Amino acid sequence: MRKTLCAALAAILCLPLLSACTGGAEEKQVDLSAFARTLQEKYEFAAYLGELDPEYEYNKEIYDNTMPGLLELDLEQRINLVGMITLNNGEVGLAQAKNPEDAASVKEIFQRRIDYMAGDEDEAGGAFYPGPIELWTNYSRIVGHGNYVMLVVADNCDEIVGEFEALFA
Repeated sequence: MRKTLCAALAAILCLPLLSACTGGAEEKQVDLSAFARTLQEKYEFAAYLGELDPEYEYNKEIYDNTMPGLLELDLEQRINLVGMITLNNGEVGLAQAKNPEDAASVKEIFQRRIDYMAGDEDEAGGAFYPGPIELWTNYSRIVGHGNYVMLVVADNCDEIVGEFEALFA
């Protein structure tokens, strides 16, 4: 009886070790479209942004000009909310990559977008006007959780980053 009890306890104690060998926990699934809609309902700047749909040729050109390479990645989800006017007062980019390498590529593409829009001391940014350049320079964030990546450009970017991070808690 004692040997059977000891063997059963030993097996129970080994279960957590065996489950660690299965490759880890699966990444939590998040609906980025629903999150984007929440942002548009909650934040005034986001309510004025339109979603780019690459099925439309004009929107595909915008992708190719503003975030080259993004459409070439095989992504699970891709949502880009952009201003449809020259005066750019905010932007939201959301993506779920299929692998860590593509997630890193999304981050690089988003960073190039920020760098272009903000400009530098030698060249004015693509945001063109002082207010939007200030926004892109100081109020833009790129965050990631596993294969999920977000670009946010908004006065309250840190609050939005917190909401994005809460999706994975």
